Amino acid sequence: MIQIVNWILTRRCNLKCDYCAIVKDYHGMPEQYPKMHHYRSKEMSTETVINALKNFKILNPNMFHIFYGGEPLLRKDLAEIINYCNQQDIFYTIISNNTPEIQDKITSLFRQVEYIEGFTSSVDPTALMTIPDYVDINVLDIIKKSTEGLKRLKELQAAKLVKDVVAEITVTNQNWPFLEQLVTELSANEIYSDITFVDIAKSPYYDFSNVTNEDFLVKPTFELAKMLNRMLENDHLLIHMKDVLIPWMFNTLPSNFDCGLENKIHNVTVDADGTMRLCLRIRGVVTPTIHVNDIFEITDRSKGVTNEFYQLLMIDKKRYCQLCNHSCLMMSKYIDENSDEYGNLVHVDKRVADFIQEEM
Repeated sequence: MIQIVNWILTRRCNLKCDYCAIVKDYHGMPEQYPKMHHYRSKEMSTETVINALKNFKILNPNMFHIFYGGEPLLRKDLAEIINYCNQQDIFYTIISNNTPEIQDKITSLFRQVEYIEGFTSSVDPTALMTIPDYVDINVLDIIKKSTEGLKRLKELQAAKLVKDVVAEITVTNQNWPFLEQLVTELSANEIYSDITFVDIAKSPYYDFSNVTNEDFLVKPTFELAKMLNRMLENDHLLIHMKDVLIPWMFNTLPSNFDCGLENKIHNVTVDADGTMRLCLRIRGVVTPTIHVNDIFEITDRSKGVTNEFYQLLMIDKKRYCQLCNHSCLMMSKYIDENSDEYGNLVHVDKRVADFIQEEM
């Protein structure tokens, strides 16, 4: 059963970050992949989004939706989409870069909706780094972005405008020593952390990221295991599904998680033009030949997705996936394998934490 839907609502963005390939063309893009002007000119309509949300709700009332970009606040109809989710009790979060350029759009959104279920923005451990006298300008920009993001999330939480304020934390080989300190500070401000370890673009088909330098990948060292174990044992830390995700991510470092989507679809991604992707990381080649509103097979007797969609996704998974370390896929796979018939999580299996304990 589908547990999580990733929406790339738009590929437009007010930033042009070096590491992001979703908002710009980059060298090595497969010939089968459209250029950015395609996604900007063919952006899916409000009607497309809402119709698909309605059908996803029929498939699984507990399904969770993640509204990505680009920058989703650049969509003029975001308030209409959010109001629909609120009215239909659809669970969601908005992932925004939360930069100064879009603060007026955030303010406008709050004026148009009764409430926002979830709001997530990036705050990496670099927010706590001391800036040296001389530092590469790109590194300085990354530190500044995280520092400002941390400040704005604290302000958002203090204003009580969002039910679930979340910091999306990407851990790299350079910043992991600051992870525990950052999560502690966020938790003290009642902000949840969503932790993931950095992935790299293992081939041109990994089009979500431009990062190819393996030096960024985090290795499963003894020191990292000790820190993660402290975080697991600290009941005061607010981390989404930490008992499951932290050990699972550690055990698949540096980037070796297999989501098994070709066996069971628990996580899907909709691109900005309304076509389906293999996953958030990989567009795929044959999966995008089907539109989101054509994947549903809903009748009086059955509720599911078409066999055509499953077959297309299976082909792309086997051809182009070289594994990853994406926590969203881990979360949806775990929920799907450990839920009752109503979609409620029935237990938390802590056996995945044994490796960390044994190594100590």
